[in-house]
Amino acid sequence: MSGRDRISELPESLLTQILSYLPTEQSVQTSVLSKRWENVYLSVPGLDLNCSVIRDEVILSFLSFIDKLLEFSPESSLFKVKVQCRGMLIDGFSDRIGTVIDRGTQHLDVVSSTDYYEDSFGHALPGVDFMPMNLYTSKALVYLKLSSSGLGDPGFVFMPCLRFLHLEEIKWRVHLEKVLSGCPVLEKLTLVRDLDDDDYARTDEEFMVMRVRSQSLKRFSVLPLRQVRDYHSRVECTLEIDAPGLEHMSLGDDQFDSIVVKNLSSLLVVELDIKFFVKVGVLFNTLDVSKSNEIREFLDGISSVGHMIISGMTVHAFEHYSKAGIIPKFNNLSRLEAVFHGKLLQFLPAFLECCPNLKHLILKVVHSEEMDEGLELADVPQCVSSSLECVEIQEKLELEEGKMKATSYFLGNSAVLKKLILSPTAYDPRNVAESEIWEKVNKLTIRSTRCEIVIRAMEEVVVI
Repeated sequence: MSGRDRISELPESLLTQILSYLPTEQSVQTSVLSKRWENVYLSVPGLDLNCSVIRDEVILSFLSFIDKLLEFSPESSLFKVKVQCRGMLIDGFSDRIGTVIDRGTQHLDVVSSTDYYEDSFGHALPGVDFMPMNLYTSKALVYLKLSSSGLGDPGFVFMPCLRFLHLEEIKWRVHLEKVLSGCPVLEKLTLVRDLDDDDYARTDEEFMVMRVRSQSLKRFSVLPLRQVRDYHSRVECTLEIDAPGLEHMSLGDDQFDSIVVKNLSSLLVVELDIKFFVKVGVLFNTLDVSKSNEIREFLDGISSVGHMIISGMTVHAFEHYSKAGIIPKFNNLSRLEAVFHGKLLQFLPAFLECCPNLKHLILKVVHSEEMDEGLELADVPQCVSSSLECVEIQEKLELEEGKMKATSYFLGNSAVLKKLILSPTAYDPRNVAESEIWEKVNKLTIRSTRCEIVIRAMEEVVVI
């Protein structure tokens, strides 16, 4: 048995399946192992190519190699294809993607070029790799991810099997609504808006609205930009979401000037990391009636949600909005995860008043050292006194009397609390004895007689 090549004895179908988990460059390198391996890579049912690392002097040889791969066994399917060409414009790129689609690809992930070229007047213009027209009528695609690509108007869209769609910084020449209308089983949509000025979009008012309309959509996300920018697009754009089957919505960046939601009766979870204003570091003007109305309608539109996750920035926006308008009741909200800046902790009772049936709260208090001296959380909203059963608090450990405001507040006022999980932050457990934490907690007033306190302060969980 010593020295026997057991792997080479495996059937070719299994060998190609193994190689499909490797980048194509590494898959090809196995051809030098032996005569048995010489052409195995040609039968791998997938491609994983990174054109961005190819040197200019070998690009023609590289493209010739790609064409050889695509021409080999054209009747077989390339189930999974990933191509990265960021920083490099390739002649015939779209045609090669079209060939891949004709080969029945089910999973397609394309990162297009972000390179620039000079026109006849010496002006630098962005190069755009537009996707081939057969993309829009693929009967095999299940997963499609496009980054920095161009999407033209095909006239007709029908992708009957597409379930997952990720569109990042796209140059649009077709409306998103039209694309989605041809995806009858789409379940998950992810967007990242292209904030670079687009002359075409700027001259066509119809591209100032992105409509997410789908009967089948279950999850929708707007992801943060890859790079933090201190500017926003000169093209104003409204995001309109109309998806009666949507269950999970995540808005992770202020990329749209306004957000309109409709028919979100199935919404279960919403994640918000926005401030309803695209300019970096600036909140909206509370005297702007149209903006206040827009925010009120957005909050009304998500008011049936059962689980809400909000960042410190969104909490600040809610507090800012409350000076001009009334936050609606979230009567179905049973679970809330929120980040509160120390300076805004006084807003906590008012916000919880909008969650009358809340049962589970995860609260992170940051920058508690900036909390107003003498802050007292006196108001006790309905959920704290009647429905809140579990609270998890991440708060800076401060052993002085009168500190750790959030922990004291919930222990002292929650009548039906069953569990409070305390996760002290901003301290070195090597310098704090277990007895000191016990002593701190034992001094607090605990209203609920059934409340179990769990301290996640050290490597081991302490339950009292």
